[in-house]
Amino acid sequence: MKYVKNLILLSSLTFLFNSCGIGDWETSLYCQKIEGTSKILYKYDAWGGRDSHAFGYILLDSTENFEVDISKNLPFSYLENIPSKKHIQGVDCEEPDYENIDKKVKEIFTPLNNISETEEEIEIKTKIYQYEGFSKRSSGLGTFEFENFKETRDSIIFYNLNDIKSMEPEHLDSLKLKKKNIVIRQNKNFEIISIDIEDLILSKKTNEILSNKTYFLTPKTKMKSNLFSNYGIFKERL
Repeated sequence: MKYVKNLILLSSLTFLFNSCGIGDWETSLYCQKIEGTSKILYKYDAWGGRDSHAFGYILLDSTENFEVDISKNLPFSYLENIPSKKHIQGVDCEEPDYENIDKKVKEIFTPLNNISETEEEIEIKTKIYQYEGFSKRSSGLGTFEFENFKETRDSIIFYNLNDIKSMEPEHLDSLKLKKKNIVIRQNKNFEIISIDIEDLILSKKTNEILSNKTYFLTPKTKMKSNLFSNYGIFKERL
């Protein structure tokens, strides 16, 4: 579970904090403003000395400065929906049993557990899934270049996409993806480097994992990140 991961990370990073200081992190940081609040949801990936690695989500008020602090990590790895001022719904899976990794296990695709907590006056609800079931429903990678897009309140539709990695490239006229786990990486001129998307789909009736596919999308021509709204989208903080 996520809180188990955090305990392991905390133990392994204690020496680093004491010897190098928290300021010695090389951090990729992405932020999403939560509509109707002064809160910001940060997604981060940080590397420190001695190959230490910290990552996750942290919720802060906009008046606070971000610092790598795994004790503040939220207990999920994916967003289920766009965060709101009342609640954030997340998804995570259990840690794999490395000692019995080759042992046949019955796959379970519905949540094993639900946890709830409150952070910055927002309720955080997380569904915990079995590792084997979650992995089984992973649907691989899609790497495309797109020509243009249309953004709605809850989705982004990309048009005229060409596969740039597969041995047998495919063409898609359009690809519609729900906002939630969408990350825009950009350079110092705010030109898009890549749009990284975890397209996690759960059954609305049973919460069964239906699929989880990762997309890496790049524009065919230079495109500024401000063409996309800030709602339901993480943008890289430079």
